[in-house]
Amino acid sequence: MKHNKIVSTASMLELRMEEEDWNNVDALMVRRVLFLLLAARRFEETVSDLDRRGLVHGPAHSSIGQEGGSAGCIAMLPRNALITGTHRAHHQAISKALHALADTEFDPSVESGLPEEMQLATTTLLADILGLREGWSGGRGGSMHLRNDDYGIMGTNAIVAGGLPIACGLAWAEKARNTGKVVASFFGDGAVHQGTAYEALNLAALYNLPILFFIENNRYSVSTTIEQSTREHELLTRAMAQGIPSVKIDGMNPIAVSLATQWAYSEIRENRGPVLIQADVYRYFHQSVAYPGSAFGYRTKEEEEEWRRRDPVDFLVKEVTERGMLDERSVERIDNNVRNIVAGAVEFCVEGKGSRAYIRKELWPDTATVDEGITGNLEEFSEVCFSEPEDFPTSELEEKSLIEVIPQVMARRMAEDETIFILGEDVANMSGGTVGATKGLADTYPHRVVNTPISENGFCGLAAGAAIAGMRPVIELMYSDFVLNAADQLFNQTAKMRHIFGGNKPVPVVLRCRVPGAEGYGSQHSMDPSGLFALYPGWRIVAPSNAFDYVGLMNTALRCEDPVLVVEHQALHKHITSVPKKYDYYIPIGKARRVREGHQVTLLATLSMIDLCCDVARQMGIAADIIDLRTLSLRDIDYETIGASLRKTNNIAIVEQTTRGTSIGAHIADEIQRRFFDDLDQPVKRIVGRWASPTVSKVLEQAALAGSEDLKAGLSEMLRDSAQQPAYKEGAAV
Repeated sequence: MKHNKIVSTASMLELRMEEEDWNNVDALMVRRVLFLLLAARRFEETVSDLDRRGLVHGPAHSSIGQEGGSAGCIAMLPRNALITGTHRAHHQAISKALHALADTEFDPSVESGLPEEMQLATTTLLADILGLREGWSGGRGGSMHLRNDDYGIMGTNAIVAGGLPIACGLAWAEKARNTGKVVASFFGDGAVHQGTAYEALNLAALYNLPILFFIENNRYSVSTTIEQSTREHELLTRAMAQGIPSVKIDGMNPIAVSLATQWAYSEIRENRGPVLIQADVYRYFHQSVAYPGSAFGYRTKEEEEEWRRRDPVDFLVKEVTERGMLDERSVERIDNNVRNIVAGAVEFCVEGKGSRAYIRKELWPDTATVDEGITGNLEEFSEVCFSEPEDFPTSELEEKSLIEVIPQVMARRMAEDETIFILGEDVANMSGGTVGATKGLADTYPHRVVNTPISENGFCGLAAGAAIAGMRPVIELMYSDFVLNAADQLFNQTAKMRHIFGGNKPVPVVLRCRVPGAEGYGSQHSMDPSGLFALYPGWRIVAPSNAFDYVGLMNTALRCEDPVLVVEHQALHKHITSVPKKYDYYIPIGKARRVREGHQVTLLATLSMIDLCCDVARQMGIAADIIDLRTLSLRDIDYETIGASLRKTNNIAIVEQTTRGTSIGAHIADEIQRRFFDDLDQPVKRIVGRWASPTVSKVLEQAALAGSEDLKAGLSEMLRDSAQQPAYKEGAAV
């Protein structure tokens, strides 16, 4: 059998700096690189010193030794470039902030000192690392979560590889707006083993995104070596597998990194797609303490000394002075200027000296603000007129099914707002995706209805990045269970972004999740996601039970500056409702609707259980006050409407089709009993499915999910135990 070698189309190169390259290096570029390198080193030394003195709360991951990679890279990026990083990112943050503030004529060796805005950037960065009110995020981000949009620092990340899909989203937004901006995403060698990294690399290549992936290869994931992590030690193969050109460079030579970055930037601009750089560097200290790795036994002192002899600061100072690019006085002035702004930052944040030093007490955030900024204040709806069905004359209404209005309302909003785009599996195929939810949209907006690979964590992270860059992505997940594939990006990232970065930066993601109901899809395709998302208060949750509500709630979701989950029950797709001919009305988040008046019992329900409650109450002759909650995010539940009903009926049940373990009812029941205990004649009743997930077997599926018999039994039990005797027999008139 003949074997033919398959060759990748993506180049995989190692770049080495030669003597003639030094002859072509611009003196101003040398000043910039040295400035950013010294800024990173002096800042990191200061943070490590504060950490040793117990003034840094939590980890302070030092990058001392490996700053040459990021300094050399950032110095060659445009000032308006955007970056993301990982948990070890102080050096990237300080370098990027100072670079963003340096105009084309800036000389860091001036005797007059650095500009005041550079002092402010350094001070507020240190304040954030120390958890102080004056920090970039008001102290919430701390060492691992650094963001300042003014400087193009779009978020560092405590989750290994977590920032890579977000960087793809940022690059997507810049490409869609044709701004010409490039995104650089910094991460370590350990991140390449994460599935998220592969998903992000594939998406960047697939969509030709203007992004530079930058691996700081310091050889250790805490204490685990590359050799202990993977059979293939050549990390560039990860980029090659996705068709991304890549280069390896000596990261201890900052000028070599700068030249590699120039090459990468040209590649991105000319070929309009991603590039990867691997900079081989070395961190001198252990994961997050100021002790060398040898103290923990996973490195030798000889190895550490060998790398210290190649220190990027010492190397660069020696090269530029011996070559006459900078004199010693210029180097000294740059270093002194950097030391001064770092010292000024410490002076602002800390009082006292040595072991007597302490954080200035007046700089701590007010503890009363701990819950502020989890979501916005909905001020984006200040000029919106909200509507209900009774607000429209019959002449303005037409009969529509839920599945008809899903793509129609989206089309209307996309026509008005070009920042809206839809992404998900098969959304642009089959004339509207797997169920017709995007019918006609791909024809009208071919570049804004985007098929994705089966890569939920990747494209959900892309959506988050695009959202913080000013786009309004709408994600379609084919089935709600698939949120678990995207759990990091949906719950660790999207849900927490607003709060962790100071509470004032919008994250306008809309996530559409489908619930199939009792249709035989089995336990891995049948989840109602409401209870899971309710655990993460950064998400708003809406659950429309009819076409009218769907239009109003989707309009609201697309205007909201917070992430919104829209739960769609497939059993309702063919349900017909009167809907206004113009889809321009809104239903407020946090406003329930009474769909049936009664005095015996209050029933709280959503989605397909609304019709079931109405039918069963009618059959049993029960005067039930039936309330469609519509909003299910726990901080938004309409307890005013619930309380008014409960004071009338004194009996309440929460009716859910889903299984008991994933239901939201326990949270609502707990809050009702806290708020309205004196109005209850009996404990809050939960009418919900069983513990087991529904299986494909028709009878077991019906047994797992709550249905009419469960509701009848629950209502009979409630009325038997309440003061609302006697119970009406089945079929009696209300």
